[in-house]
Amino acid sequence: MLRLVKPITRSELELWRFQSFAFWGACVGAVAAGLSAYLILSAAKPDLGLNLAQDFPVVQSDVPYAEAIKRAEKIFYILFYGFGAAAAFAALKLRQFFEGRSLVLFYVSSAIIVTELHPFLRATFEPRLQELALTALVAAAFIPFVRRFPTRIHIDGDAEYKPIRLFEFRWIDAVLIAALVALILPADVQGMAARALIGNHPVSYLTGPALYHFAEGLVPGRDFLAFYGYGPPYLLSRFLTTDVNALYRSYIWLIAASLVVFHLSAYWVLRDFFQNRAMPFVLAVVFLALCQYADADAFGGPSALAIRYMLVFIAVGMLARLMVQPSERLLVALSAVCAFSIFWNTETGIYTWAVACAALCVRLLERRRFWEVAAFTGMSIVFLLALFVAAYGPAVLSKNFLYVFLAPLGLHSFSNWVAVILVWKPGLGTVYQIVLPAIAIGTAVSVAAAWTGSRTVERAYLLVLSLVALVFMVKWVNRSLDAVWQQNAFAYLAVGAWWGRSAFRAAVGRTKSQLVPAVSLAAVAVVSIAVLLYAQDRRQNVTIGLRSYLKYPSIASFRWGASADPIKVALDASDIDLVNKALPPGGRMLLLSDQDWIVLPALGRAPKSEFMPFRDSFSRDQVSRSLAGADYFFFERGATYQYDWMKEMVDETLREQFVRSGESTRFILYRRKS
Repeated sequence: MLRLVKPITRSELELWRFQSFAFWGACVGAVAAGLSAYLILSAAKPDLGLNLAQDFPVVQSDVPYAEAIKRAEKIFYILFYGFGAAAAFAALKLRQFFEGRSLVLFYVSSAIIVTELHPFLRATFEPRLQELALTALVAAAFIPFVRRFPTRIHIDGDAEYKPIRLFEFRWIDAVLIAALVALILPADVQGMAARALIGNHPVSYLTGPALYHFAEGLVPGRDFLAFYGYGPPYLLSRFLTTDVNALYRSYIWLIAASLVVFHLSAYWVLRDFFQNRAMPFVLAVVFLALCQYADADAFGGPSALAIRYMLVFIAVGMLARLMVQPSERLLVALSAVCAFSIFWNTETGIYTWAVACAALCVRLLERRRFWEVAAFTGMSIVFLLALFVAAYGPAVLSKNFLYVFLAPLGLHSFSNWVAVILVWKPGLGTVYQIVLPAIAIGTAVSVAAAWTGSRTVERAYLLVLSLVALVFMVKWVNRSLDAVWQQNAFAYLAVGAWWGRSAFRAAVGRTKSQLVPAVSLAAVAVVSIAVLLYAQDRRQNVTIGLRSYLKYPSIASFRWGASADPIKVALDASDIDLVNKALPPGGRMLLLSDQDWIVLPALGRAPKSEFMPFRDSFSRDQVSRSLAGADYFFFERGATYQYDWMKEMVDETLREQFVRSGESTRFILYRRKS
């Protein structure tokens, strides 16, 4: 008989029992982490506010001592991960002590802890100690030690059934992949390019670093700052042109291609994980909706899209397979993918590499030698160096580049660049901030603890995805925005979907009537759509979730007409002559303009500024370094400054070190005094 929901398997039941102990342990660890964070914040509040990102000024908050509270929140999550994992392992070690007791006790205890922990943490980061909540938390932690509890639940599990092979391909796969491609690829490329041209986010992320390739031999770290990563700007530089509209159409296609790689690999890898096709397809569509973070301008914010972690599911699939079926070729391939991920996006690439190292360390429980982790690390470094040398030449091998290369990792983790604190309010925030991290910690510990006795691909995926979920949330903890959580929540959703499916199988998998499963699945679908449709960031008024995606002109939307005409760059002969007389062919141009990213490619000139856009430079040091090496300074008539300090600094430098030497319709030229 065809079933909507299959019965739960014996392997899933075994893991459920382990997870019951481990999840409870993770919740107890969260209590210890919260209390520790309160003590640290109370004792060292002034010292915690130090900003370690010297080139990046703190994004201020109106909350007193926000910088110190922000670092205390980061300390809480570090301790949550550490204490939670330790307590989860301890709970599994004590499972013989709890033998014969109902698992309901553990879930009751965990539910009370989660409910009381949220208000306790909200008070902790004010900071003040909420004694009543702390008392309830401590009491709840001891509920599983109750010796007698009458509830007993018995569920039989079925044998394992694996109907889908990794490289199996059927007509239904072709249909689902075609549907995903239609949902991803843009229909209105020119309109999206014209809208992306207006904003400065695409410039700092991708198009700005690509413009430096108009000149020969420029090296990131020494000559310019590629803030987010090196792969996308380098790839876009292969399509550099003085036609700014064509350049931005290439930008749109590059992002679209990256999204196709991410979502199709997500479908394929999750198909191997879930062993069905419906759940991976639904999750891939949900990932797409969560990442369309814009208001009718989906590609105007590239750092909010899956281009940041394009290859993560490919790495996840390779790693899960490697853990179960060791192969030297697969280890080499995984090293290459992780190296390319770091080249593509420094922050998420290093996260992916760290997850691979952690997962491979679990194989040490099989009494494997450490050579596997060492070989993976060594090959990753070799591949990464080869990529950088091939792209930028041997000059990239310098201390300056290493410092700039690692800067995004520190910026989005332990620095205090952003002093905006998390919103500690119950509701979905409780799920974001406590429940899902505890589930991921419990899952990783459960799989690792039972790894030597049960090495399956399914469990390997659970382990790897749980680690990815925990590590990729570093940026959200730093930024404190719900939209950032959603953009990085793909692994959380995959792990949560697996546990949700297991719960469904246990509850209704053996019912003879298909009405109950059908109604249950329909209810889940309605709730999920409602959550996606009404998702709202509690910190900023932006359109996110399904409402945002529905404004995206994909091929499937049938909005195929161009919604905007090409942008015209107003440069006349006097502007071009002024630039060519001052600068030699291939010379870099220091330009202060409200839209230097449009003017520079139209002139075929690489920027002289260290960061693009120049007017959005983060610090005085960046502006100073940009001005120091320039013999000519071009000021566009009517240009404005992003910061008052920048205007004062540039005006003073021009007054003391430069002299006005020419002008054109659009520019005023200043020459350095001899």
